[in-house]
Parts: sequence; C-alpha cells; structure tokens
Amino acid sequence: MGSKANIYIDQGTDFRISLELFDGDDDDLVINTFSFFADLRKMYSSKRTAEFTIEKNENDITLVLEAEVTANLRPGKYEYDVLMRKSSGEMSKIVEGLAIVIPTITEV
Repeated sequence: MGSKANIYIDQGTDFRISLELFDGDDDDLVINTFSFFADLRKMYSSKRTAEFTIEKNENDITLVLEAEVTANLRPGKYEYDVLMRKSSGEMSKIVEGLAIVIPTITEV
C-alpha cells in the first residue's frame, strides 16, 4: 500500500504538485527507468475524470493538470492514486488519497 496524501486543486487554474520519491543517496535508482500513471476519479469504481500528466525530475515526479482540465472539474471530492511500474514489470502504488476541487470565484 502506498502513502496517503490529500491534495487540493483550484478549479480553472494550473495544478502542479511534486512528490519526492528518492533521496539523493539512491544512485542505483534511476527515475527514468520507471513508468508512472495517475488518474482522478469521482469514486474508485467510476470512470476516469482526468489523467495527470507526469513530469520526471532527478529524485521526484510532478503531477500536472492544465487549467483547461481543472476548469471542467466540478467542485467536490475525488479520489486519485499514483502507480509506478519498474523496468521488471512490477507495479506499486506509491500514493493515494482525496483530491478536493475548490471552486474559483474570479473569472478571467
């Protein structure tokens, strides 16, 4: 089971959050050899509401939703998780939790 972390997404804005996966001492772990997947759903049994874009960095990944995507999310609670596939094919859930979409008042 992965870690639990709730995230907050402002509707109609760009969303980015970094997840540090490794400390700088793990020289034998190269993040570019792993694949990452992350979805947002209203409930675990419902269809995917949005798919996060995942940017890889040296020791972390960044989950991204563009403003065009968050603008189409209805305010409220969603569920999300992030899966990691190792080069061996082994899949692991690294984080899961609630994603709370907060309405934005200002119109641009």
